[in-house]
Amino acid sequence: MTLRTVGLIWLLGIVLLISASLAWRNSEAAGDDLQRTTVFSEGVPVDSIDRLVVEIPGEEPPRSFVFELGEEGWRQVLPFDIAADGFAIRQLLVAAADLKASRRTPISDVNAADGPGLASLGLDPPEALIGFEGPGFRSSIELGARTVAGRSWVRIAGDDEVLVVNDDLHQRSIDDDPRNWRSRRLFSSDREISGVTIENGATVTSLARTGRRWRLSSPVDSRADALVIDGLLGILGRVEHDGFIVDGDFDASRFGLADPAATITVRRDDGRTEKLIIGGPAGLVSRDRFAMIEDKPMVVRIDEATLRGLLPPVLGLIEPTGSGVRPADVKSIEITAMKDFVRLERDLDRWTIEVVRGDERTAGLASTDYVNALIDTLTSTRGTEVVVQEFPAELALATVVFHGFDGRPLDAVRVAREGSGGRWALENGDGVLRLLPASTKIPLAANEWPILKR
Repeated sequence: MTLRTVGLIWLLGIVLLISASLAWRNSEAAGDDLQRTTVFSEGVPVDSIDRLVVEIPGEEPPRSFVFELGEEGWRQVLPFDIAADGFAIRQLLVAAADLKASRRTPISDVNAADGPGLASLGLDPPEALIGFEGPGFRSSIELGARTVAGRSWVRIAGDDEVLVVNDDLHQRSIDDDPRNWRSRRLFSSDREISGVTIENGATVTSLARTGRRWRLSSPVDSRADALVIDGLLGILGRVEHDGFIVDGDFDASRFGLADPAATITVRRDDGRTEKLIIGGPAGLVSRDRFAMIEDKPMVVRIDEATLRGLLPPVLGLIEPTGSGVRPADVKSIEITAMKDFVRLERDLDRWTIEVVRGDERTAGLASTDYVNALIDTLTSTRGTEVVVQEFPAELALATVVFHGFDGRPLDAVRVAREGSGGRWALENGDGVLRLLPASTKIPLAANEWPILKR
């Protein structure tokens, strides 16, 4: 190896050493710049924050909100307890974590004789103060006045400098009223509903669940329509109000809430209840209504479409079928039609029939199609109309009794008809008539049942 080669190698090594030193210094400077531009130098642990405090001292009276994260998600705990929108709160936390400072000014310069002063920057007092708390983390930021081009002044509480940042945090905490971080759901619990009571004027509608079945106890004692109830429960589980009107100390009579137009009480499986109070119209021509949740000092607005879903007509809640019996539970059927008596009994996949007409008795196999048609008509066919009235005994044709496999009666359906070619009416002891079209075929009399040989 020549001396020239050795010299070149040494020169290349020196160049690489200098380049590495410069790169290290540049990376340190870049890291310092990044740390200097980040408002929260240690970061905001968005996923572990479990308490958020927002104070707005500039309003009269000053407002303060406290949100806490618990087992069931975020809740506003002050000025009163109510479920909160976790997504909106997370957006605020992310906005705080992403804050970058484009300018830093020592407070000593701000408060100098020729300085603008903290008050002129909107920081004495601040327009809002936001506090963040979590395991091992606690910090707060003061929000000041806005400047040009979507910028604003802020100060980390206790720091000796003020910062200019984008106004995203201002938009989420001042422009977007913290009341909007509350959940808009009118019935916030996710527990299963076991009962509903609707007081709409003089009409009180009471629904209760036993097992998986629902029943009306008021204004009539009757079976509830499972399809309609499922729809009502779906509405109650997700319905939201249309906006916050007022909080705190207010005159309930001003909003028609002292003497409400309607109330809806929801009972949960854990025994807790939630009550919605619906008040007066929310405008001269609007059909929207003011409303409030019991024990929550706030007034909200409910639009007309939401009200229609919350206050269904009573007759629409009644199950429109003649009987609530499940066909698979039926072992035998007895039909008493005037002087005729028909008994049908399940025998594996067949039905036997016994007919008594006067002194004559006939037995054999029944048409399975006839039996299935009878059961389907009485237990599954939905009436075209539901009427609350006494059973018209003068139009009665027959009584059909279903028996279970233990021999006990499951249900009895009385059948009436408007003349020989009129509509049918079915009733099973609840004072509710389910009307079926005149074209419906219901075999009742003995001569309407074909008897097959065994």
